[in-house]
Amino acid sequence: MPIMTVRDVCYEYIKGKPVLKNVDLDLEQGLVYCIFGPSGCGKTTLLSLMGGLDVPTSGEILFGGKTIKEIGDSEYRRHCVSFVFQNYNLIDYMTPEENVRLTTKENPLKYLTQVGLKRTEARRNVMKLSGGQQQRVAIARALASGAPVILADEPTGNLDEDTADEIIELLKQNARELNRCVVIVSHSNAVAEASDIVLELSHGVLNRVK
Repeated sequence: MPIMTVRDVCYEYIKGKPVLKNVDLDLEQGLVYCIFGPSGCGKTTLLSLMGGLDVPTSGEILFGGKTIKEIGDSEYRRHCVSFVFQNYNLIDYMTPEENVRLTTKENPLKYLTQVGLKRTEARRNVMKLSGGQQQRVAIARALASGAPVILADEPTGNLDEDTADEIIELLKQNARELNRCVVIVSHSNAVAEASDIVLELSHGVLNRVK
């Protein structure tokens, strides 16, 4: 059984102007998915719906065969999915260590060093880090959560090419070795090429292209 199912989902910001049209998608553990498409096509909207941050206009999203409503919004977001937000959503008065510690009982440095942060950087206030470093903290926080589904919105957007490649490999490793489902929204051809399954979103319709 798929870990997550998007069933006949439609979404409208303005009545009569659909952003998503009857989207169907089954997501399996152990795989990396890339949702590809131009800016403004609804990729982030779809990710938000999958993460329980918004509600479809029609259709439903199921996790383990249960709807988000049946699981409970807070329970779903706490235990079923973890996010890598495009704008990081870090707690700005904390250090990277403290941000990651919110999602795990393990040593945060285990995850921060995996994404390339030095021990000294892990103990600075996050607002004193570069955008690329903050992005790495956001990725480390998601990895540390232990949630079976990782939803990542442009996780390599602020990283240099070499670091981006390392992060993609780290996400793939998490999918393979920890049996997680990783869903990445991206404009990057490199991310698409590295993913197991590529889905293109265009004019509200989602189609598999790989």
